[in-house]
This record gives sequence, structure tokens and C-alpha cells, in this order.
Amino acid sequence: MAERVLVVGGGVAGLLAARRHARRGSVVTVLEAGQGWGGRVSPLSLAGLTLDAGAESFATRTDAVAALARELGLEGDIVAPTRSPAWVVTPSRAYPLPTTGWLGIPTRPLLADVRSVIGWGAAAEAALERTRPLGEVRDDATVGSLVRTRLGAGVADLLVAPVLQGVYSRPLDELPLAAIDPTLPAQLRAAGSLTALAERRRALAPAGSAVLGLRGGMWRLTEALAESAREAGVRLVAGTAAAHAERVDGAWRVRAGGGTLVADTLVLAVPQAAARTLVPVLPDPPAQHRVALVTLVLDAPDLDAAPRGTGVLALDGVTRAKALTHATAKWRWLREAARGSHVVRLSYALRDPGEDLVAHAVPDASRLLGVDLSPESVRSSAVVEWPDASPARVADIRPLPGLELVGSAAGLSGLAAIVGAEAAGSGR
Repeated sequence: MAERVLVVGGGVAGLLAARRHARRGSVVTVLEAGQGWGGRVSPLSLAGLTLDAGAESFATRTDAVAALARELGLEGDIVAPTRSPAWVVTPSRAYPLPTTGWLGIPTRPLLADVRSVIGWGAAAEAALERTRPLGEVRDDATVGSLVRTRLGAGVADLLVAPVLQGVYSRPLDELPLAAIDPTLPAQLRAAGSLTALAERRRALAPAGSAVLGLRGGMWRLTEALAESAREAGVRLVAGTAAAHAERVDGAWRVRAGGGTLVADTLVLAVPQAAARTLVPVLPDPPAQHRVALVTLVLDAPDLDAAPRGTGVLALDGVTRAKALTHATAKWRWLREAARGSHVVRLSYALRDPGEDLVAHAVPDASRLLGVDLSPESVRSSAVVEWPDASPARVADIRPLPGLELVGSAAGLSGLAAIVGAEAAGSGR
């Protein structure tokens, strides 16, 4: 009899795992509590536009996502963003990030665009970093400890912190280097210095190609992946939440939709807190950072010239938002579709469940973009919340017999990590 596989969670990780098991001959069902597929890579309808509810691009540090897009017939729709530097806004100044860097680490610290941000003294200190012995680099070393020790506080606070804290929602001193990429500590030891590592990584992703997107939105990847899973024989069931799972007599019994489903293998592709609720014997996850994304569609001619490029990062509490993406400046296809309107996306760390983030969004966008926006300029708005911005990696993705953790449940964040892990483990 064919193996019975039940996947809980219909995001990219769940769909990839379901397709993998189906292609091996298993009978596979996917349960998704929501009404659609994709999780953080799903569509959002706003002001007559179909936008991305979550991820709008993918990192190109590996070829995994691009390879999946090609496999799904989307190769011709892979697009690069507009070449424009991101800006940083602090309470006292606004400045563009240097164009020659990786994760904010400057590869050429003495260039004028670096010196204009951190000053001559800090730039000279950073330039000497590659001449100093590296010393011991532990696998759990944090980005903050490494950058401050090696390159100085100016580089850490003014260049690296804006980039990474906006992505990982953690202070540099709490962000392990391995959380960005598990291989980075070893790569740093091989390179011998942070500057040399940045130079090597920058060479793998030249200017303008650190991220790519899809014409029409990244949600199209999920749409095509769901169809590919169906073609492989996967049964996709939306609008059905799993309530509890336990292993009985060598099989998993999962309460869902008013009944009980039985599976030989249970795949959890949900946030770690939800996985712990389903399978109480799993360890308690660390405290999660809840984030929200506010999308605004604006009638604002002052934004036509993209005064702050394609994105802005906020420092030192200058706004409630931690970052802003000027999406119609970043993506040419979206600018054409918007027909003169502008789409901006603001990221927030959630504090109070009932907080009115839209009320913050317009003044925050005004401050970050350097233009005067009024509430009347908002054609439409939407708020999407995510429960775990940066989950912790788990020690074992198969912690119990017949149980597999993927995606967020495994502590993975971002398309590149999730698709890359599936590609690396597809032969298991």
C-alpha cells in the first residue's frame, strides 16, 4: 500500500514537500487553514491591482528559486529591480547606502559614498580590516560582535544594522552570522576577513542582481507550484485547519475539519508555535517576533521622481515603520500596471494587537520618502500580519518517527532558504 502523507500548511515549503512525496508514489493531502495557497508568497488585491501580500522578490545567493521558476515555466518572467540605492533615514540625516557592499559591509571602505556616511577615520579603520589576523570565529558568532570588532561601530551601526535589522527584525548583537546562511562562519574563516568575504559574496551577486522578482508578482510562483503539485497527484484542501496530532499504533492521527485523518508521515509546514500546538511533545519555540506589512496605493505625483530610490530603512525610532519599499519605483512592471499611482509597503514590528498601523503608515511614509503625503492621497490600504519573522533553526527536522518539519517549522526564513533546503534534500 502506498505511503499516506499529510502536509499541514500550504505555503511554498508545504507545497514543495507535498510534490516531492507525491512524485515518489505517496498519497498526499495538503491542509491549509486559509482560503488560498502560498502563505507569505500569496496575492493581495488592492485598488484593482494584484500585488504580493508578502515576499516580493527572492535572494540570488543560490540559483534555487530561479531554477524552480524555470521548472514551472516562468523563466521568461524573471525580472531584475530598478538599479537604485536604498536610503537610510535617521532622526538627524538621510543618506543612500553605498553601492559597493554586501549586507552593508563595504568592499571598498575608502570610496566617497562610504566616507560620506561613516567619515574618514572610520573608513580608514575599516580599510585596514583585511590586514589584521582574523582570530577564532565561532559557529555561533553574532554579526554585531564580528562587525564591531573587525570594522568598527560606524560600519555596524550606520551601514550593516539598517540592512540586516530590517530583514531579520533582530539587533545585530542577537543575530548569529549563521542565521543568514549556515555556511557563512566557515566562509569567513576561509576568506580571512569580513572585507574579503563581502568581496567574494558580492562577486557572486553583482550590483542589481542581489534579488530578482517575477513580472506580475512573486505570488505567481505559488500559483504555478500549486498546479504542479496537483499534476503530481497531490490533493489540496483549503479552508481546513488541523487542530491536534498524535502518533498512535505507528501512524499519525490528525483532527481536522470535524474528523480525523490518518497518515504514515506528517509534514508540518507552519510557524513553530503552531507546530508545537499541533504536536505538544515538540519543544517550546523561542519567543517570536510578530511583524506586519502595510501596503498603500497612493495618488502622489511628488513620488514620480522616486526621491528616495526604491527603498528606505529607518534607524533609531525615526518612524514606527522599520523599513519602506517604494514598489512602483522598484519594479517596472508594477509601475506600468499602476498607471500613475504609487505602491509603497511599510514593515512594522507589532506591539499591540489592536494597533492601527494604517494611521502610522501615511506620516511614516512622508517622513521616510521626504515628501508631504496626506490621508486623502491614499486610494487603498491593507495590513497583513506574520507571526514569526525570524524563526530559530531546529536541531532535527525529523524529531519524531514519521514527522518532518519544513519551512518555518524547521526554522527557515525566506524563499532562497526554503527552496534551497528542498532542492538540497530532495534526494532523501
